[in-house]
Parts: sequence; C-alpha cells; structure tokens
Amino acid sequence: MSDAPPPLSQDDPDAGGAASERPTPPREPLFNALPGVVLVLAAIILAVQLAESLSFGRGGSVHALIYWAGALRTGAAVDAFPPAPLFGLSPYILHVFVHAGWAHLLINLGVLLAVGPAVRRPFGPGLRGDTGFLVFFFACAIGGAVLHQTTHLTEATTMAGASTAISGLIAAAGWARGGRTGMYQLALPWLGLNLALALVNLVFPVPIAWAGHVGGLLVGMLAYPVCVRILGARRRV
Repeated sequence: MSDAPPPLSQDDPDAGGAASERPTPPREPLFNALPGVVLVLAAIILAVQLAESLSFGRGGSVHALIYWAGALRTGAAVDAFPPAPLFGLSPYILHVFVHAGWAHLLINLGVLLAVGPAVRRPFGPGLRGDTGFLVFFFACAIGGAVLHQTTHLTEATTMAGASTAISGLIAAAGWARGGRTGMYQLALPWLGLNLALALVNLVFPVPIAWAGHVGGLLVGMLAYPVCVRILGARRRV
C-alpha cells in the first residue's frame, strides 16, 4: 500500500494556491539569537587565544604574560612564574581566557554558544541582566578554581580554560529549560564523568581538570536560581 498523499482534487483549484501563498516565517539569523554578552565573552576568549598563539612563535612575551596572569598553578608549578597579579588571585578569574591550544578553545566556545543563550535569558533584559549573567559565569569559574586548588595543593599542575565556568552553565541551562529535573538531567552525567576521571587519575595522571569542572558544576547546580532571583532584571508588570 502506498503511503503517498492523495493528489489535490481538481474540483478544488484553490487548494494548491492557498498552500503556496501561505507565508513562510522568516528565519532569525544565528547571531541575532545569541545575546550580546555571550558573543562579547566568546570574542574576548577567542582574541586572547589568537594573541597567545601569534606570540608563541615570535618570542613568546605575550604568551608568557597571559600564562602568568591567567593560568592557575599548584604545587611545584607555582615556582615557574613570579606571583600572579592581585596578590596571586587573578588566575581564579582570568583562567577562563587561557586555553591549551585551539582544540581546547573550540570545544569550550562551542558549548558556551550552545548553552549561553538559555542561561542568559532568565536574567532579564538590559545591562542588569548582562551583569547578572557575568557574575554567575565568573562565580562558577572561581568555584572551579578553588576546588582544583584544594584538591591539588601538593601536586604540580597548571589549570586553564573556560570549562570551569562552562560546567556551571551546563547545570544552569538545565535549570532554565526544565527546572530542577532539567538540571539533574544535564548536570549529573557531567558530574559522573568527571568523578570517573578523578578515579582514573589515582592510577595515572589525566591531563583534564576534573576538579575544576566539578567545582564550577556544583556552583551552577546550587547557585543559579538564587543568582537569577537576586541579580536578574526586574520585569515591569
């Protein structure tokens, strides 16, 4: 039996015309659908990586400056550079702009652009909403950096990358799209994967900052609704 739909009846000449004249809703350009604050954040991350890559082949002064100010170091790795700016605290925030190569960067940017709009929207319109989003983003970054520092006090490591903050955005996107259930659906698989990496790391070193991911994720799981309520723009009734 054929599943093809029956042809239009010749007794109804307007049937085809009505279908063909029905207006097609215009597609919204991709970058119009992305909040400006997310695009600017992605552009800055991309620009830092470009500057670092260009400098690496030309003496490396900018490369060294970026890693000095942005990379979070633990254990014996602390002695590789002078103390970072702001009494050594700058890497807790600036590490999100430093990446270990283009593959690392592109993965993080892809996730940022994918989940960032959903996380930004509940903060409401305008500058207050943008500020609330950024405060939450960097709170996740700090949470990831603190947990990495705490779990690697005696181990020589250098941690960099926006995945601390983006891990928090993953949990927040779940909150934004499906409440607590949606958050669990997105956050728990990522949490489980990183805890598995932590167990593997006990046997042999894994060059992935699992603790940074977990720290940022926990902040996103616990703090996103509170941040939206306190930092979000008030909508006029």
